[in-house]
Amino acid sequence: MKYDINIEGGFTAIPKRFEGEVKLGKDEEKEMREAVSVTQQDNSQLRDGFTYTVKFTDEDGIYESQFNESNLPKKIRHFITDIQKGNN
Repeated sequence: MKYDINIEGGFTAIPKRFEGEVKLGKDEEKEMREAVSVTQQDNSQLRDGFTYTVKFTDEDGIYESQFNESNLPKKIRHFITDIQKGNN
């Protein structure tokens, strides 16, 4: 599965971008697609918060969504953390 994650905003407004390809099991790929596909409620007005644009591409299609800090799914948050640490 290919990923393209763009993180913008924050106090310094320095964007971060992560691109690459990761090998995931079928169940984990399904969980990632579902996390991006679910409509998230935005119940907060964040100042200096981050905006996450998440895009996954696999043989079945392209899955893309945009989140902020208050509605970023845990599965996606953990995935981003793993990428930043170099675990994927």
